[in-house]
Amino acid sequence: MSTNTTSTDQSRSAAQLPFPFGPLLLAVLPNSGPVAGGNTVQLLGVGLSGATSVLFGTTPATIVSQDVLGLTATIVVPANAAAGMVPVTITTGGGTSNSVSYTYVDPSTPAPPTATSITPASGPVAGGIPFVIAGTNLNGGTVTVNGVPATVLGSDPTGILLFGIIPAGTAAGNVPVVVTTGAGTATVPGGYTYI
Repeated sequence: MSTNTTSTDQSRSAAQLPFPFGPLLLAVLPNSGPVAGGNTVQLLGVGLSGATSVLFGTTPATIVSQDVLGLTATIVVPANAAAGMVPVTITTGGGTSNSVSYTYVDPSTPAPPTATSITPASGPVAGGIPFVIAGTNLNGGTVTVNGVPATVLGSDPTGILLFGIIPAGTAAGNVPVVVTTGAGTATVPGGYTYI
């Protein structure tokens, strides 16, 4: 009888012990967010229960909840002074975890344009042909065809299409088409062919 009681007591105490190797952090999901913070992320790992602090760089975050198995913790991300990558660590009664990366992004910095195609891809040397450029972040873009500005009529609200009129060319042949926005430039693959 006493042997069974001791065995049961030992298994109970073993179950109550913290994760024996300290917390192991595997990921932050999502792994990026605004410099203003305030967004919620999930920490995934092993031995995360009983967390006492979470640091983004050197700044403490708010722990919202933890699952009883120690596999996840829900965190409100603190603000950061600038965009960039910071290490994230979690501390429990078993120690401080390894670090995983989290990237602060500045939402006021627009993404550079990309261009995937121009339709039509060819037309007369005299120009005057309407075109559509497909890509991303094309809002407010200007277009040059062989260095000559095209007439831009506008873009769709999502910035994936840019509309305009091809300028006159100097001779038949293939020429580069470049889209420029405040965030950068993009060259249309294949360019435009004057015929």
